[in-house]
Amino acid sequence: MFEATHSDRSSAPPAAIWALWADPERWPDWNEQLDTAELSGPLAVGTEAVIKFKRGGRMHFKVVALEAGRLLTDEAKFPGCRFGHEHLVEPDGTGSRITHRLYFAGFTSGFFSRMLGRKRMEESVVGFVERERKLAE
Repeated sequence: MFEATHSDRSSAPPAAIWALWADPERWPDWNEQLDTAELSGPLAVGTEAVIKFKRGGRMHFKVVALEAGRLLTDEAKFPGCRFGHEHLVEPDGTGSRITHRLYFAGFTSGFFSRMLGRKRMEESVVGFVERERKLAE
């Protein structure tokens, strides 16, 4: 298993962060690697998402966990593993704590995490939090 996680505090309320995650048209605003993102239906467990990267290529994800206003986790299937993105926002004083976690789980996770770039994923989670904070505050 491989994971890259980053958390930081924002003065924005959790609802402002959640609004960035609940609307797939806003995903490229906080994830600079994305060109577009679309959901196959309402945001719910089992809903599929298709993202198109700026550098080319598409990836299909499925929402696997959802607590409206707090938690969104989506996963893509790779041969022998799953690639997931967990988004978590929690109240923290008058603001919120934003956490992003990218992970690979399964017997081929070491291979795919190196192929996609562990350093790049570690940098990505930091960038997600920083951009969301700026957008929401």
